[in-house]
Amino acid sequence: MIVKSFDERLDRMQWQPTAVPTREIVDGLLGEQPSVDLRGISVTLLGAILGILIGVGLKGMVMPGTLWGPGSGLMGVIVGTMSMAGLVLSIPLAVFGAVLHQRKPWLLPLSAMNLLMIVVILLS
Repeated sequence: MIVKSFDERLDRMQWQPTAVPTREIVDGLLGEQPSVDLRGISVTLLGAILGILIGVGLKGMVMPGTLWGPGSGLMGVIVGTMSMAGLVLSIPLAVFGAVLHQRKPWLLPLSAMNLLMIVVILLS
């Protein structure tokens, strides 16, 4: 039964064992290479860079010997305030990115990578 239906299908397609594919079939198969979508890469990279900057700023706040570490004066206050503000804004940004990912698809990779980089640097 299976062989019969298989042979019937081959007969309907008019397939011949020595047939070679036509130029249109070969071009169609070779031309169907998926293109790389680089639209989300820049947003993800921006999130990673922001997360690294915030994480390094937060980590340097508690490490003696850094330019913005304990007892560094005005530089420590400026970098520490910016780092803390970045952390405080990153958490709601991640929540909004998860909630609004249907309407604003660029927000989720940005916020997820940002928060991931902050956590990775703080745990290292």
